[in-house]
Amino acid sequence: MAYDSTADPDQLAEIYLREQDGMLVGHLIPSQATLSELRERVGEFLKSAGIDSDVADIAVLAVSELVGNAVRACGEGVPVIADAHVGKEGVVVGITDPEPSRLPSPSAVPLDNAEADSGRGLAMLEILSVTITVEPTPFSKRVLCTIPLP
Repeated sequence: MAYDSTADPDQLAEIYLREQDGMLVGHLIPSQATLSELRERVGEFLKSAGIDSDVADIAVLAVSELVGNAVRACGEGVPVIADAHVGKEGVVVGITDPEPSRLPSPSAVPLDNAEADSGRGLAMLEILSVTITVEPTPFSKRVLCTIPLP
């Protein structure tokens, strides 16, 4: 269930998305449904901002990978904050989770390993020229992916 800024604040939502000042921001409990809604809205938001569909698709992939990493770091049912905007450096997507000590790092799993279930997402993003940075705080971390514009 998704709500925007006009939603009734007394209703319980698994995802709350809104656009403000050129940024899409979402608060969510990760699940298949909320991730699907987030991915769709990020793609729509970027395409409506005039972003090339290939770049928007990479941003959507980054959202999926970062949310998956947050769930692995924090566990099921932990809320995260997602954001996306277009900046001078390109498209920036970020995921904030409440676990500052578990930082993402590319796995040693080869990209062509057909047996691996996970561990290749960050490496795939790096191959696509995505810059990955982490902004830790005492209470959370924000992982950012910057996708350069063509």
